Amino acid sequence: MKHLTFNVCAIAGLGFSGLTVLLLLANLISGNAFVDVILPAAVVSLVVGGAFSIRARLLSAKGHGPAKGRGPAKR
Repeated sequence: MKHLTFNVCAIAGLGFSGLTVLLLLANLISGNAFVDVILPAAVVSLVVGGAFSIRARLLSAKGHGPAKGRGPAKR
C-alpha cells in the first residue's frame, strides 16, 4: 500500500473541509429540511478533513512537506 504524501493529505483535508461548508450551506438553503442527514454527514466530513490536515501537518514537521527555499533557478 502506498503511503500518503503531504500534498495528498493537504488537498484531501481541504476538500473534506470544503465539503463540510457545502453541506452546511445546503442545510441553510433547504431550511433545515434534511438536518437529520446533512448535519451528521457534515460532522463526519469535518472530522475526516481534520484528520487529513493533522496528518499533513505531521508529515510537514517530519520534513516530508513541501520544499522550502527553492525558488526559480538562477542563471
